[in-house]
Amino acid sequence: MYIRIRGAIVAALVTGVLWGCGGDSRTPSLAPEAEDRAATPPGKLALSEARTLAVLNARVMRGQTPVSGVSVEIGRAVSGRTAAYEWSGTTNVRGQARIGIAGDRVTGYYRARATRDGIALGSWSSIPVNGGYETTVELVIGGRASTGATIRLAQGGLPAEIAMGVVLPLTGPQTRYGFPARDAFELAREEINNASKLGGASINFILEDSRGTAEGAVEAFNRLIDRDGVQVILGPVISTAAREAFPIAQRKEVIAFSSTSTAAGLSAIGDYVFRSGLNVNALIPGPVRVTQEKLRYRRVATIVDVTDVFSSSSDESIRNTLAGIDVEVLTRETIATGDTTFSEQLTRIKALNPHAVFVSALGAEQSRILIQAREAGIGANIPFLVPVMTAAEVEAAGDAAEGAISFLSWSGAAGTPGNAAFVANYLERYGSEPNTWAAQSYAALYILAEAISEAGSTDAGAIRDAMAATRDLDTVLGAFSFDNSGDAVYDPVVLIVRDGELAVFE
Repeated sequence: MYIRIRGAIVAALVTGVLWGCGGDSRTPSLAPEAEDRAATPPGKLALSEARTLAVLNARVMRGQTPVSGVSVEIGRAVSGRTAAYEWSGTTNVRGQARIGIAGDRVTGYYRARATRDGIALGSWSSIPVNGGYETTVELVIGGRASTGATIRLAQGGLPAEIAMGVVLPLTGPQTRYGFPARDAFELAREEINNASKLGGASINFILEDSRGTAEGAVEAFNRLIDRDGVQVILGPVISTAAREAFPIAQRKEVIAFSSTSTAAGLSAIGDYVFRSGLNVNALIPGPVRVTQEKLRYRRVATIVDVTDVFSSSSDESIRNTLAGIDVEVLTRETIATGDTTFSEQLTRIKALNPHAVFVSALGAEQSRILIQAREAGIGANIPFLVPVMTAAEVEAAGDAAEGAISFLSWSGAAGTPGNAAFVANYLERYGSEPNTWAAQSYAALYILAEAISEAGSTDAGAIRDAMAATRDLDTVLGAFSFDNSGDAVYDPVVLIVRDGELAVFE
């Protein structure tokens, strides 16, 4: 069940009521305090440490403007003693620093001070912290501090509820990608929550419909970040949308984790961007070389959707690989997303008598091209090689798909860890077998949950670092790693349509 999480839900849990020390439950005065220059240097606490008993979510503001790059140091305020600033964090672009506090007894008043480049910006006293809770405090430079929402923590310092944005096309032309991803995310979410893989913390989704357009994805990213304050967004699903939405997440320092976009170069947009599907430069070259060795094609044609980012990137990777193995490209025929008739392109291809045809297009166009190719008289002896063609496209093309070859990130028959159970559970729940979009999305949430567990934090910077360090993690996709750009590393598969089914290419 997709649940919208907002700070207003917990705002009623005011800190002055929850906080208790010596029987005094008054809401304290949060006045600025003179800088304590005699305090000891700060220490850093990893939120994954088991002794984390409270969290302070500090937001540094100058008037109404968040201040990034500020070191926020937190120390326990004990009457008659100089504060020892033992815990610290650095503010992100939203002026926020999430700081874990450990100790035998953490409930009480604390002090905070902020510096940047060694220059004191301000300090504040009488900040209440409650054991077992995350408390939000706004630190206004030159002004007062004020407390906001208080959220109960799960074991290990994570919030009891972790809100994530999900951006998928649930209406419009790309629902064939959105629905399987949505279903797989939900299946993985329930499994992770039920197994308490995050120490009792529960993942909840805030779902946004991208409408299958880049504009819709951009709007959804902005809403999730600016309105809902999420630290992680799953999506978008297609590369054309990801190219526009990823820079927003990077600029605002929020994790963008796409499970299905595969155009080359998108993860290089920034260090907050990750993908679980193989990018075309990892997916295509190996299968092209394998199929060429088996089929011995020397002269080929390509068809490419030049309006779609994935398709153009796929075609470029295909042609570069073919050039490296001395295969001649006789023609490069172009189409556009939404085209329904391809007779002119296919007629030209037939006249050139190629040994094989490569198709770089989205799903709807893939099926139509296969059908119209056979109608145009291109015989079954000429194989069509179609990167990322799933069972849905095979079914839509019917007999015309027989003998077509697909390059994919995943196979339902693979013996990867947990794959058989995933396929069975997905089939039981949704009444159909999962496709590669579902598998990549299912794996993505498990990869993300593992990173959150390792980070012990829902801070985007901490999650980013943990994700970047992912190496050889067991998933339904196989042993999974991220490369230095945030792209997935694992082995692709080559499948061929036999008797209407995708089978391993021998």
